[in-house]
Amino acid sequence: MISTVPDTDFDAVLTANLRRAAAGTLPLTTGILQLLGTAAQTEARLAAAEAVFPGITHLAGDKPPTLAVYTVTRHGLALGTYATREAARAQGEAALKRCSLPAGAFIGWVPDNGDEHAPEDLVTFGPGPDDESVTSIRITAQPVLVDYDPEAEG
Repeated sequence: MISTVPDTDFDAVLTANLRRAAAGTLPLTTGILQLLGTAAQTEARLAAAEAVFPGITHLAGDKPPTLAVYTVTRHGLALGTYATREAARAQGEAALKRCSLPAGAFIGWVPDNGDEHAPEDLVTFGPGPDDESVTSIRITAQPVLVDYDPEAEG
């Protein structure tokens, strides 16, 4: 049976124990050493998760943050799937740069709408002031579900 202590600030308890261990006033039994090692390992894993999925370690209430992966396609064929939109954009831009662009042309990502997970098309602009061309490179966001919901569409 596992017992819980209500309203305990476990971060404060861990911080106090780390300070006591550093000061030499905490008896370093095998159990305490294992606990401190596990806490350090957990903090490292959380930091790594936060680096890949920003916001994942800051869950608010009962609802987890919206997570998504980003797939880059060209002519409808997948080039790769990435954890961040920035990585997907880099892949798409690298694929376009294999083709020659007209002198003075530049590229940009244009979303379908204002939604944070809206699909984006890679567009070339220039060299003329009214020259704009949609490439075949597109990024689509695919939601990553945390829980199975039998009521959800799809």
